Amino acid sequence: MNKNNKKNNQETSFASVGINWYPGHMEKTKRQIEEDIKIVDIVIELLDARIPTSSQNPMISQIIKKKKKIVVLNKSDLADEKQNLLWVQHFESKGIPAILVDSNSGKGIEQCIKKIEKIVEEDLKVQAEKGRVGRKIRAMVVRNS
Repeated sequence: MNKNNKKNNQETSFASVGINWYPGHMEKTKRQIEEDIKIVDIVIELLDARIPTSSQNPMISQIIKKKKKIVVLNKSDLADEKQNLLWVQHFESKGIPAILVDSNSGKGIEQCIKKIEKIVEEDLKVQAEKGRVGRKIRAMVVRNS
């Protein structure tokens, strides 16, 4: 067997090998999110403020697309302040509320809670009209990075 035939055989055998890059724990998590999404009022998508789009998982975005959501840009203290504001504007221009947070110091947490309350305010009023007074907000936090 000459070198070229050996190389072609190796390339063929490598090409026919199926590579499964999608581990079982990811599928299990996806199914859990799909099941739990039905009972939550809002999804809190936690992203890294330094790399917001890179830290997003498009699969999660597909699953939660019909739910109310807020983007929480964490680690905002480590990112450029001007870029942070541009990212907030970017998400909000798409109709997605966004907030800057530094979870280590707690900066932005109170504003985040207030914004979540504002987002679900109308839904809670509807629930109250049906007699479900004092119902707590049910939130799902998804962290992509």
